[in-house]
Amino acid sequence: MKRSLSVTALALLMLVFSNFEPALAQTSEEIRALQEDVKSLKEGQAATQKELQEIKKSLQAAKKQAPAEFKEAIINIQGAPTKGEKSAKLVLMEFSDYQ
Repeated sequence: MKRSLSVTALALLMLVFSNFEPALAQTSEEIRALQEDVKSLKEGQAATQKELQEIKKSLQAAKKQAPAEFKEAIINIQGAPTKGEKSAKLVLMEFSDYQ
């Protein structure tokens, strides 16, 4: 008895919910619109990836053209005209503005 009641209830539920399927289905226009949206998203993604590759290339090129690292220089001024103590130290600093 319980089994036949549960089978009947299940069959009734299947009939009720089968009537809702057409309302949940998408029309061909909606599917086409979604496909176009996906296509435009893929094109945008491809363009973004292309721009990223160009940025990477330009950064690598700039890295290759970077100036050499700072190296301490020792200048021999022996025999050149000087003023002041011979044991005085000289510090040469360069300040620059790239703007």
